Amino acid sequence: MARRTVEEFSGTALSLVYIAGNMVDAEKVERTLTEHGVDYALSLEPFASTSMMRPGDHTGLFVHVPTTQHRACRDMLERSGLTDTVGLDEALLMENTDGA
Repeated sequence: MARRTVEEFSGTALSLVYIAGNMVDAEKVERTLTEHGVDYALSLEPFASTSMMRPGDHTGLFVHVPTTQHRACRDMLERSGLTDTVGLDEALLMENTDGA
């Protein structure tokens, strides 16, 4: 199990679990999910940051997992030190805002 295209998840609901804003985090997310046998999809998308360190518009790697595995994946990523995860409620709100 590993990275797949969104199309390969046909019929499976996906939810955003993480937005990697740099290569170090992106590689760690991929490594963690792959090591735990989780199928996931990636997409490069714009996002707005309100961080005092780097405010503004950026491009990030959006990591999507099957909705049924969202909580387990979020917990797994946080235990791996990737604490800026996206909660399921936040993910659904973002998807609805984007018109998805």
